Amino acid sequence: MHWGDAEVRVAEDGTSIRLLRGPDLVVELSWVGAHGAPTEFESDDEVEHSLATPEGKLFQRQSVAEGWRSRWVLTREARRPAVVEDRLRVRPGSEYSLWSWASGVSAVLAVAPAHSGGPVLGLRLEQGYLEEFGNPSATSASVDYLIAPSGAELTPGQRLVTALVGEWHPLLDELAVRLPGWLNDSQLDAEEPWWGDLADYGLSAPDDVTIDFTESMVSVTAASGRRVLDVQTPRGLSRIPLEWVPGVEVVLHDVASAVVARGGRLSAAEALCVQFASDRQALWLDPAAEDLLDRVDWAAEESVLGAAFGLARGRSLGEAALVSDALRLLGRLPAGVGYGRVAMAGWITSLSVGLEAQERCHELLGRAAVGRTASLESSLLHYRSVDVGDAELAGAANRLGGLLPGGAPLLGWTERAQLVGLLELCPPEWERAGHYALVADKARGQILCAYIDGRVPHAEPLAWLLLNPALGALD
Repeated sequence: MHWGDAEVRVAEDGTSIRLLRGPDLVVELSWVGAHGAPTEFESDDEVEHSLATPEGKLFQRQSVAEGWRSRWVLTREARRPAVVEDRLRVRPGSEYSLWSWASGVSAVLAVAPAHSGGPVLGLRLEQGYLEEFGNPSATSASVDYLIAPSGAELTPGQRLVTALVGEWHPLLDELAVRLPGWLNDSQLDAEEPWWGDLADYGLSAPDDVTIDFTESMVSVTAASGRRVLDVQTPRGLSRIPLEWVPGVEVVLHDVASAVVARGGRLSAAEALCVQFASDRQALWLDPAAEDLLDRVDWAAEESVLGAAFGLARGRSLGEAALVSDALRLLGRLPAGVGYGRVAMAGWITSLSVGLEAQERCHELLGRAAVGRTASLESSLLHYRSVDVGDAELAGAANRLGGLLPGGAPLLGWTERAQLVGLLELCPPEWERAGHYALVADKARGQILCAYIDGRVPHAEPLAWLLLNPALGALD
């Protein structure tokens, strides 16, 4: 089925639906565990199937007009399990990223280009319920969504409808108008109140938040971290994730303190966080902690974080030999993500310790980057051409969800931190520099909240979050 310059392809047995734009797959939808069946009806703009699931029957209709509409109707058969465990699977194409506000009845999914600004596919839940299921693995290419709240039951004769409407938008932030009107800024400073026009709805929240009512408005206040509010609207249950963002030094102190207290062998990322904490006066290092840092075998890791630690440690101790060793390590590495930032940091650090390394650093900075993301970093550090870098930078902002609330279920914490660092390199004279700075602030806040909540158990994302040409001296 043709939908403008895109095409909706439904598998002959109905088990998958793929949207293509030109030669590229934009997204694929499928119902987990559904058994295929021959097409029941097909026309130029509509295809219908009757599939079977472990719970009963599933009627599926795909249609195109001004938008792309996907509709599923689940009915339970007698003597089948009553609890609804069916899931909708969403797989973005290799050139696209997935962002989701999967908050119950008001869910919105965005499938955005990973290397340009748009156009962006918005999938709005017209009827039903969607909630992210589990945590996809680092190698996963798809995300599953529950179609009903956990524990919900479907009795024989009842129907459960799930309907998605797809629309094209020029840029990701155009989707903001599709979110509920009472949803305002979902990221705040610690102890700052969040306000919502929710007094007429049923609302429940964790025990450690404070809720106040003023006429039709509700204010919610909490300490640092992420909280989820359950709001019962006329359409059904919505889940609102709110984030109270801690200061960088708070998280850096916690991570570095835990690393020092544990002792033993430190990874380059852990050592870098401890050194950054000391440099920023977020943690005082006693002789035992200094000895831990001196014993880090950072060169053995053969990584840009190892080279960055060598530079930071050399700067802290005023030892030009350490800085020279770090530059030598960097010279053995491929020019991947972070390479340009560390090479630039090497030049700045060499000046601070009186090391003559200008020619060597220029050679490192001039190396051909490996991969599109690393090429973007090199461009931002060198040419600073909006014609070369803005489309890729817009794609990086898309992968972080722009200014939309929600999350990137297929993006790891380390990759998010790396993308934040790229957005921070945007030249201030570029037209969308302010927008990219706001996106970076939002993503940084999400990472810091994840540390407070214990959702990030290792130091690597924080080390990347603070990695810049000034070696952590700037937020």
